[in-house]
Amino acid sequence: MTNQVPKTDGRGFPSGAYLNQNHPMDRTQWLEDTFPEWGSFLNQEIENYEVPKGQVSLWWCGGPSWVLKTDEGGVFMIDQYCGPSMYTELYYCGVCKQASADSINWIRLNPQVIDPWKFNHIDGIFCTHAHQDHCDLYAVKAMTATTDAPFYAPPVAVKKLQGFGVPDDRIVVAKVGESVKVKGAEVDFLICYDQTAIKTGEGDVLLPFEEAACCYLFKTSAGNILFMGDTWYHDGYVAIAQKYDIDVAIFDMGCNAPGATDKMTPYDCARVGQTLKAKLLIPDHYDNWANTAGDPELLVNQFTRIVSENTPEIKTMIMRCGGRFNYPADKDKGR
Repeated sequence: MTNQVPKTDGRGFPSGAYLNQNHPMDRTQWLEDTFPEWGSFLNQEIENYEVPKGQVSLWWCGGPSWVLKTDEGGVFMIDQYCGPSMYTELYYCGVCKQASADSINWIRLNPQVIDPWKFNHIDGIFCTHAHQDHCDLYAVKAMTATTDAPFYAPPVAVKKLQGFGVPDDRIVVAKVGESVKVKGAEVDFLICYDQTAIKTGEGDVLLPFEEAACCYLFKTSAGNILFMGDTWYHDGYVAIAQKYDIDVAIFDMGCNAPGATDKMTPYDCARVGQTLKAKLLIPDHYDNWANTAGDPELLVNQFTRIVSENTPEIKTMIMRCGGRFNYPADKDKGR
């Protein structure tokens, strides 16, 4: 055997020289070496990156998942999903109820680009609603164990966090109309018109929007960043536009099979942006579930074309998984 080389020099994943050598191997070691696929590389970038004054930085972790960092160094997780592929069943799943499907397979397509166990510091964890990919067992357990950060969630998701063992003194109920101050921002809790979330739960439930979901408006020195989770289009968003100046709006987009509406279409997304009078739009979620992915390039091309043709004053940004976006510095770099 040749001389062993170090597994890593600290970049967050193994070296090629180490992987070229023979090592004892079992399933546990394989999982440790290969998952998450990006190791802690992106964790280190987020923690080490100094956000310029007057800017706010966003990292897209794929699917519905984001990290926001303020120019005061505040690091916030939004809808982090660190879980696997899964299936859901009719007795509780809102999407199954909409489609009258006994069960739905959710095949995950996007890589895991952060290691939720290896952040040295987090200032807050935000969940827009209680669905597995927005209020995630794996992310919640990791961040409960390794940080003292508070969790923010609407009432239904709060019950889920409590069931996952998050202490009550670390949970803040996101009540629509209220706000909190965090490091480098003030966050307003706004209504979210998520038609699927209000149908989710055992039995024939139809919850109030305010109980089931919440939009988070981060008011930063760089502008107002709105995270909308899995919203559907709703005329009620006119009221948000009347009260707030929305700089960036982030929302779900996808391809819906007949009879199985889950994500907003590119047209719905463009209409939400127009209703909000947002300056810049970023779609997410279209990349990670096989049953709503369709052709991602077709979806984003349709979206950007509709926006440019109907509301040319609104900009669009199409992110790549693991990419960083600085606002307003990068606002003109989109499609």
